Amino acid sequence: MIYVTDLTEYFFCPYKLYLKKIKGLPLPQTPEMVVGSVIHKIYEEVLSRERIIIEQRITEEMGIDEIFRILYADSKRVIKNVMIKNKEKLKNLNVDYLELIKELQEELKEEELLNSIRIKKYMGQWGKDEKLYSSLFFMKDMEYPISSNELGLSGKIDKLEKDSEGNVFPVELKTGLFSKGIRKHEKLQVAAYALLLEKEKGIEVPVGFLEYYQVKQRLPLLIKNEDKLEVLEILSKVKSMFEKQEEPSKEKKSHCQKCGYYDYCWQT
Repeated sequence: MIYVTDLTEYFFCPYKLYLKKIKGLPLPQTPEMVVGSVIHKIYEEVLSRERIIIEQRITEEMGIDEIFRILYADSKRVIKNVMIKNKEKLKNLNVDYLELIKELQEELKEEELLNSIRIKKYMGQWGKDEKLYSSLFFMKDMEYPISSNELGLSGKIDKLEKDSEGNVFPVELKTGLFSKGIRKHEKLQVAAYALLLEKEKGIEVPVGFLEYYQVKQRLPLLIKNEDKLEVLEILSKVKSMFEKQEEPSKEKKSHCQKCGYYDYCWQT
């Protein structure tokens, strides 16, 4: 079975995918990669607990400050638990994990305050009813596994959102900043998940999202038929490379220096 991440890695650098999947060469972890994965995990856990906290611990009588304290305390607990699990890994890469904790706490503090205001405003008008969460936040499935035997493709969607009309939207969570437009491999990834969702649910999935959660930017992606065709084209190339054990050519690009395989590929 081919993974969606295999497609994006092939698009980004076929030789990297070859080293990783055919040669079986472990990918050295750079500080940026480790920090990105830790932040990603923290936000996934915060989002996955969001509905439970709101439904079980928030009441109509609470003010904004009390709602905020509950939400923020849970977010800080998640940060602490994830950072403890990754503390030694971060220290070994000379990452200032204490500073990282402070940065994440400040980012989530602002987010939870906005959520608290939205929740209180809704309850002030409608009370705490069964529509509270779905009205303020899309229904979410975190880390949604999906596969298609027909395509020979599988993956895990960071966040699958559903609206009240039965539409579904694949959402990919991204660390870092959005600055120079949506990158081609990011759009390819979302299009691949849309294609898998269409196979699984039998409905059209024309829209997905990229969510840069550290800077609170959410970008819609219109998924066209040509995007899905490109997914299938790259999928065919990856299958061919795996089946034939072919070694692709190397091409040195500006992003190579940030890759864990840089020394292996370009050491002199």
